[in-house]
Amino acid sequence: MLSKTRDWKDPIGRVGLVGQGVVAVIVGLLAIRIARGDKDEAATSEGAVGWLANQPFGKFLLVALTIALFALALWRFLCAVVGDPVEGSEPKDRVKYAVLGVLYLLLSITTLGVTIANWTGSADANANTGSGDESSQQAASTLFDWPAGRWLVGILGVALIGYAVYSFYKQVVGKEFTERLDADEASWIVRLGQAGYTAQSIVYALVGYFFIQAAVAFRSTTAKGPSGALIELGDTAWGKVLLWIIAIGLFAYGIFCIAEAKYRKAA
Repeated sequence: MLSKTRDWKDPIGRVGLVGQGVVAVIVGLLAIRIARGDKDEAATSEGAVGWLANQPFGKFLLVALTIALFALALWRFLCAVVGDPVEGSEPKDRVKYAVLGVLYLLLSITTLGVTIANWTGSADANANTGSGDESSQQAASTLFDWPAGRWLVGILGVALIGYAVYSFYKQVVGKEFTERLDADEASWIVRLGQAGYTAQSIVYALVGYFFIQAAVAFRSTTAKGPSGALIELGDTAWGKVLLWIIAIGLFAYGIFCIAEAKYRKAA
């Protein structure tokens, strides 16, 4: 039974990776627009869905993306059950797959909502496309209400920065992600992966920094989500340079995810 599950899990995973890559490419494009001075764009996964809805043939593209994202969620849940041949099948790995499955399922449901709204002609088709600041600020506000909440917000910020450093060392320096690929370590896909994971790490570190600032100021509105953090970078000279690096890196990560659908050893 498990072997049969693994047989059809692989194509589901590859379709899901394409969906993940498409979202990441669009997020990268929106980040590039922010870098160019357009601060109205939401460089988040939800913002990417809203952007796609406004493009020519957007209704049909949304249907394809919705299917791919549900495939991505299903693949991660299957990995939690039967393990993954290249990323591991240890209990900690299965917990990670389950968490990712939940996150991807939430994104899939959001995308499905936008898709249905576009096909039914609802005026609220893009209502779910926020910058992500609201959820970050709500999280900080909730933690502030807890005992030692100010410290918890600060610890969350430090944890995000710590994860950013860990991810950078693990993926960019150690190139651990290459273990999943049927490709030479000097190939173009590895370079894309390094650029993408670098951008990811910087974004995590930035969001962590703003959580620490929120703890210092004891003000939840100081917390920023990914899009808000990128917009903040555009207000300083050095920040614009970093913003361009992140934007291009996020776009590269999207291309990497799509390429991984082909070059991944097994899914």
